[in-house]
Amino acid sequence: MSDFDPRTTANIHTLLPAARVKASEFMTACIDADIPLKIICGTRTYAEQDVLYEQGRTKPGNIITNARGGYSWHNFGIAWDIGIFDLAIGKYIPESPYYRKAGLIGEGIGLEWGGRWKFVDEPHFQLKLGLTLAQCRERVAKRLPVAA
Repeated sequence: MSDFDPRTTANIHTLLPAARVKASEFMTACIDADIPLKIICGTRTYAEQDVLYEQGRTKPGNIITNARGGYSWHNFGIAWDIGIFDLAIGKYIPESPYYRKAGLIGEGIGLEWGGRWKFVDEPHFQLKLGLTLAQCRERVAKRLPVAA
């Protein structure tokens, strides 16, 4: 992970070990494909998720998530979001064909990509667990691991 930018590295470190491995593999493949990206978000607490959910509803701003705390894969240490950047000036690019290119790379290494969802979320990637969100919440409530 030392070849990644500090923000990406910090966000990878928030993930569960199995997700860290996949996020690092994903980043390396994207860098090799000349995709100018960073991982801009990793694990979030339920409270952090609730703050994001309030945006555009009870707080100013655009709606950016449909998931309350406990209903986002980010809450379980297996999901991350990317941002495409003009790396020369550090400017975030919200829409770009690079998101699809990164999505195909992610799927190619076995990740689930939010670009295929009904609520399209092209920057979102996650480890496939074979569990539902309800099962993840139950495991957390019982203090059981969600993934290795």
